[in-house]
Amino acid sequence: MVFYFTQKYMGLFVIGLLLALLYASNQVLNNDQLQTLYRGYLAAHQGSWLNYGNAASVVGNVPGSLSTLVVGVPLVLWDSPWSPMLVIIVCNVAALVLFDKVVKQVFDQPARLLFLVLFWLSPWFLYQHMLYNPAYLFCCSALHFYTAFHLRDKSSFWLTFWHVVSIGLVVQLHYSWPLLVVVSGYLFARGVIKINYWAVAAEFLVLAASLVPYVLDVLASSSEATRPEEFAKQRYIGWGLVHVYPVLKALIYWLRYSSFFLRRN
Repeated sequence: MVFYFTQKYMGLFVIGLLLALLYASNQVLNNDQLQTLYRGYLAAHQGSWLNYGNAASVVGNVPGSLSTLVVGVPLVLWDSPWSPMLVIIVCNVAALVLFDKVVKQVFDQPARLLFLVLFWLSPWFLYQHMLYNPAYLFCCSALHFYTAFHLRDKSSFWLTFWHVVSIGLVVQLHYSWPLLVVVSGYLFARGVIKINYWAVAAEFLVLAASLVPYVLDVLASSSEATRPEEFAKQRYIGWGLVHVYPVLKALIYWLRYSSFFLRRN
C-alpha cells in the first residue's frame, strides 16, 4: 500500500516539476521580469548590489537587499537567467515539502494526494514560476504555516525564530507581509501558538540590521528607493478601499491565473 502511494505521489510530483519547467521557459517577459534581471546582472557583472528591491505601484521600491541577493548570487555562480529561475523552483519544492509535512500529520494518504493535485498541479501556482518577487512567497508562507503548526504545543526558540524569519523575508520581497503579521497576531492572541520572546527580539535585531543599508539609501538625497512610479503619484493610502478597479482587477487576475496562460511564439 505504501509502495503504491509513493509511486502515485512521486509521479504527480514529477509531472508538476516538468510543468513548472515548461511554464518557466515560456513565461511572458514584462517590466517585473526585466527589472528583476537588471538588478541581478547589475550585481553580478558590475558589483553594484542595490539595497532596495523591485518597484511597486504607489509605495515605491520594496525595502532591503534580499531581492538583489536571490537573483544576483545565482547569476554569479552561473551566468544564465535559468540560475535565479531554478532557485525559485527549488523554493517552491521546499514549500511543497513543508506543507506536506503538516498535511500528513493531520490527514490520510488520499488527502495528501488531493493536496498535491490542488497545490502542486494548480495552473495558478504553476503560472507563478516566473522571475518576480511574488514567486518566492510560497516558500515563505509554507515556513510560516509549518512553524505556526508546531508552535501549538510548546514554545520553542528556533521555531519562533524561523516563524518571524518567514515574515521578515516577505518584508523584503512583497508588500503583503502585514497579512502574515495579522495571522500570527491573531493566533497568539487566541492562545493557539506559544512564542519565545527572546527569539522574536533576536529576529527583530537581525531584520533591523539587514535593513540598515536600505535606510541609509532612503536618507540619501539621491535615493530612488522610495520613489513611486509616475502613474501612482496621484494615489493615496486607502485608495484601493474606495475604488472598484482593484476588486475587478483581482477577479480578472483570479481567472487569468487559473488558465494555462503561456507565451505565444
